[in-house]
Amino acid sequence: MRSYHRSIDELVDEAVGLIWNTYRGYTNDVLSRSELDYFVRRNIEVVLDCVGRGVTPSGEELGHARELGISRAQEGVPLESVIQAFRSTERVLLLHVLRSQDSATGTTPTELALSCFDALTNSMIDAYREASSVIDAVTRRAEDELATALTNGWDVDTQELNRWTSVLGVDPNAAHVCAILTMADSADPLAGQRLRRQVSSALTTARLGPSIFGEADGSLIVFVPLPDGPSSLGALDTVLTTLLRHTADCLAVSVGESTSSLRTVHRSFTQASAVRNASNPDLTSRTLVHYADVLLDILINSDVEAREKFEIDRVGPIRDAAHLMDTITALAESNMSQSATAKRLYVHVNTVSARSKRIQELTGRNPLVFNELVELYLASRVVVRTRTS
Repeated sequence: MRSYHRSIDELVDEAVGLIWNTYRGYTNDVLSRSELDYFVRRNIEVVLDCVGRGVTPSGEELGHARELGISRAQEGVPLESVIQAFRSTERVLLLHVLRSQDSATGTTPTELALSCFDALTNSMIDAYREASSVIDAVTRRAEDELATALTNGWDVDTQELNRWTSVLGVDPNAAHVCAILTMADSADPLAGQRLRRQVSSALTTARLGPSIFGEADGSLIVFVPLPDGPSSLGALDTVLTTLLRHTADCLAVSVGESTSSLRTVHRSFTQASAVRNASNPDLTSRTLVHYADVLLDILINSDVEAREKFEIDRVGPIRDAAHLMDTITALAESNMSQSATAKRLYVHVNTVSARSKRIQELTGRNPLVFNELVELYLASRVVVRTRTS
């Protein structure tokens, strides 16, 4: 080597300067700069020592690279960022070696430096992937267990709840809401995973995460944190309606009401389930439906025997007469105005009057009397729901 010399401190400073705040994950919100300094210094010391001795690193000398791989995986630093950080340090060292070597020594020091960093990088990558696989498995298990507990309404021990939420990075004290996404029938076994990734990405972008996912009966169940309480529901609606417009994997979304914490979100799940199970015609289209929007449908759907009796008693004789059933609906939605009903149905007002009389003759209830129209209208809703289900 010639007299050219730079201290290890100078090399560390240069390499860290290339990495810090440049690659995703190498920022104060993820790790400390002193930790980065430590591992960069260890890499430089190992490479310079090996180059000086003319050997490649031993397994023991690669130990810190494995430690680094595990640490970065636990911190969630992207693997590509870690590799870029290694290569930035490699660049600083290669330039140092090239400037330091005698021309007579050829490229041997440079080749050794490359070999050293190849070994360091490969060791780090292997450790990162192993740790990441373990973390993914632990995370998925915790998520499955927590989602199962929330959907079943189990009374979870506080210690167990804290263990799950700690693994998942979820705030158990934040307000939460449940959304159930009805998935399209598909032969594609990856449809569920694809929809999950799309939802997770969209929610994270909207700062509504991390969310908890589960699957049941052809539906994707999502427990979404609301950082600003119920006022965050607007952002959630935007995410879900956008998703419905741009993916073929989701047919409809049912949403419960927000709850004060994760522990009480089972109530939101039961509400979202009631929305999905109400067999409301709106759910056959690509729509977002809230619990409060379909309370009447849920109420009617709650007692099957009473619902069927109510339908037969009120509109049984006309349930298959589409023009009479349509007239009942149009009168209810037109504030009982016969002229407005005629315009809605594209018929003459006298036709509306004649149909109203026929309805009264067959059912015994006059659709032009408010309380009797209410019963006829509710019964017509039951008929529509029964047919769509």
